[in-house]
Amino acid sequence: MARRVVSRDDFKGLFALFAFAAQHNENHNGASRLLHLFMSSRYIPDDLLDLWSERAEVTGPETIGEQLCLRAHAAADGSSSYDHASAFLHALLKALDQTQH
Repeated sequence: MARRVVSRDDFKGLFALFAFAAQHNENHNGASRLLHLFMSSRYIPDDLLDLWSERAEVTGPETIGEQLCLRAHAAADGSSSYDHASAFLHALLKALDQTQH
């Protein structure tokens, strides 16, 4: 099997980065929400990570970054609630589908 373009650790790192930024901005509740996603990201199914990896290859980095930041900020400020990192990733993939159509 081919190696994923985006690894599980890469995805976890994104949550860690956004949690650090929220903590730095004194958004303690937002940091807590993002850390919850960070912890649950180790249980993202492999097939979902494979799909994310495929999408990351074909979608431009600007679009990926824009949608990722929008979803992470929404999670941090509480306007979107995700009980697991998989739910976050599903929402992100859905948003990417909508931007490409």
